[in-house]
Amino acid sequence: MKKVALFLADGFEEIEALATVDILRRAQIPVTTVSVTGKKEVAGAHSIPVIADSLFNETDFSQVDYLVLPGGMPGAQHLNEHEGLKKLITQFDKRGEPIAAICAAPMVLGELGLLRE
Repeated sequence: MKKVALFLADGFEEIEALATVDILRRAQIPVTTVSVTGKKEVAGAHSIPVIADSLFNETDFSQVDYLVLPGGMPGAQHLNEHEGLKKLITQFDKRGEPIAAICAAPMVLGELGLLRE
């Protein structure tokens, strides 16, 4: 079964993150929400607190098949500032693994030079 990691940073767009998690879990696709903040509680763009399943530094990404970056501001900017996440995205891209970026989050891929026509 394919596994998904969805990343949460303070200021993420709640509907983009939580609707994605909801739909994938309803389809019985394993999703792990991963906080890049250093704490499990992450505040969404509209001040809705969400508890992530794991912290970035504690997550084993060797079993992950897809990466999902929700948008929202300043959430997408915070994702873009996380060096570990950017390294992981670059590794996934080099292997041709799928990376989904919603709304404002493609800025992370653009900053890494990964957007293609």
